[in-house]
Amino acid sequence: MKILNVGAGSVRPQSPDWVNLDNLRTQLPPGSGARINLDAEPNYVEHDLSRYQMPFPDDHFDGILMAHCLEHFPAQKGVALMEDCRRMLKPEGVLLISVPDASYFRNVYDRDENKNWPELFDTTDPNNTIPTFFKAALWFEQHDVILTEDALWAYFVRAGFQPDNLERHTTSFVFNDPHPLTSMLAKLDRWKFSLVMAATKS
Repeated sequence: MKILNVGAGSVRPQSPDWVNLDNLRTQLPPGSGARINLDAEPNYVEHDLSRYQMPFPDDHFDGILMAHCLEHFPAQKGVALMEDCRRMLKPEGVLLISVPDASYFRNVYDRDENKNWPELFDTTDPNNTIPTFFKAALWFEQHDVILTEDALWAYFVRAGFQPDNLERHTTSFVFNDPHPLTSMLAKLDRWKFSLVMAATKS
């Protein structure tokens, strides 16, 4: 089994089954502890995701994960990344995407204040001066789009996935299953306020 972790950030599984791809070397100063650790990781690949074509062949991965990555790109660039993911997936391979869910933020908006963040968002940040998690997370300055289930559905379909092959997930599987989808779901965090959808390449 081979899984690509696109926009890996700080969640970089060290299993040989995983390839973690991001442009972290442009963000971490040489000689820093985080940079030294990154440089020692054998399954990390440095790549600028604003360049759509990722450095892997067609039909190569059993699963591809984009966890809280897609919202960092304008819509057309995001779809181009998903098209490239589809190219790299084997037939019956799975693309799993998680993003902040604008619908959830709407549903809890009247209770969105710092004292309620642990309950609503699984986040404790008492010193944060931003008054709402809506502003701090959904409208984070590095986000270029805000997504709902309908919008993410449209991304998947525009990227070439069949509507019948899409499904939404609300929790990770709790049983031992070697399927790549199970492995990817187990790596997700931020479930409370995330929209999680998967598509199978037909």
